[in-house]
Amino acid sequence: MLELRLGDAWIAAASVAFADRAAGITSASRVDYDFDYLAAHSEHLGERGIRALSCQIPLSYQSFDGRRWPAFLLDVMPSGAARRHWEARLGLPATEGYGNDFALLVAGGGHAPGNVRVASAAPVSEPGSHPGFPRADVLERAAAFIEYARASGAPVSGSSGAGGDAPKFLLREDAHGRLHAEGALPDARTRRAWLVKFPRTPDARDKLVLRAEAAYHRVARRFGARVHGELVWERDTLFCPRFDRIVSEETITYLGMESLCSLAGVADFGVPIPKEDQARSLAACVTEPSVELRELLLRDVLDVALGNTDNHARNTAVLKFPDGRIALSPLFDFAPMFVDPRGIARTCRWRDGAAYPDWAAIAEAMAPLGLPLSEARAWLRSLAPRVRTLPAIMREEAVPADIAESCEEGIARVAKGLAEVPA
Repeated sequence: MLELRLGDAWIAAASVAFADRAAGITSASRVDYDFDYLAAHSEHLGERGIRALSCQIPLSYQSFDGRRWPAFLLDVMPSGAARRHWEARLGLPATEGYGNDFALLVAGGGHAPGNVRVASAAPVSEPGSHPGFPRADVLERAAAFIEYARASGAPVSGSSGAGGDAPKFLLREDAHGRLHAEGALPDARTRRAWLVKFPRTPDARDKLVLRAEAAYHRVARRFGARVHGELVWERDTLFCPRFDRIVSEETITYLGMESLCSLAGVADFGVPIPKEDQARSLAACVTEPSVELRELLLRDVLDVALGNTDNHARNTAVLKFPDGRIALSPLFDFAPMFVDPRGIARTCRWRDGAAYPDWAAIAEAMAPLGLPLSEARAWLRSLAPRVRTLPAIMREEAVPADIAESCEEGIARVAKGLAEVPA
């Protein structure tokens, strides 16, 4: 059973049946909305926003059959470091196959970003009265913090809901500045919601990437990208304010969140989805396609110019709002990944596969999606002088000097390519 968070309550919304649980995400599946849920939201039939499980699965009385899991479930199931955490916690054998997928979903799918959760993975009791931990405990113990919290008797089941290869914890902060795992602090006592990130390894380059991420977000904000809050880097730890939780006095609004991988209907990991397909899926879902396509292109300009090579389709998502709007989420996981010691190549490219995109061809590809050709060309050309200011902005925002210097050639090539887009 799947639940959706609407207003101040989790509501039973749908069920998913799997033909072969042992086959994991490769199993055929069927999704059905709960009839009581449909009756309660009958005026919203056909909608794809916050009341739906996915833009791919609009609110409907029909069954949704697939040859694999529905793609949105891969956003809910723990992945990366969170997957490894849950496999160890559940005593599952380490495997590169799919055999652990179902167990991970039903045990670890209770605190994913967004407003969808697996009922069986939800907490069985109300948040307790543990006093939480000072910020210093997180900074001193880093990726070992959650095990320390568990040993101290604190509930921690919701802390590892975020995906990604580097360790990430979902934490809440109370009025006294003390930190609690997601799900361990009532909404009424929550003052801030954090995603806390740690270096993937002790390698100095992994630490450098994390340190630079906060500065990269400041650069992106000044460039005009949609950025939420201020990232705080301290002692190899990055505190990122969550944008899928709107915290106000005594209440939290849970926004829906869905990756572009899910929007494209790709129920797999590591698939390099062409940027044209991402743009098409985005335009078909969002409320204002021309606005969101410009935002998507702007982020690609930044990715290429500043070396954010790890641009896979789960590193971009849409948010779904209570008023029905669907829009790209603020920027996240934007960092100088070209520095990563694994040598990460640019994951998702335009169909020509070029390292430096043909912006004129991209403008033409946007025309059928809701961004008129003349408008797309003019807008892309207008970015050229802004791109040329990036080296100065990087210095002013304290991007590490060696990273900034390594980006200068790419910045110049991107600016030149944008300036050459025809009128």
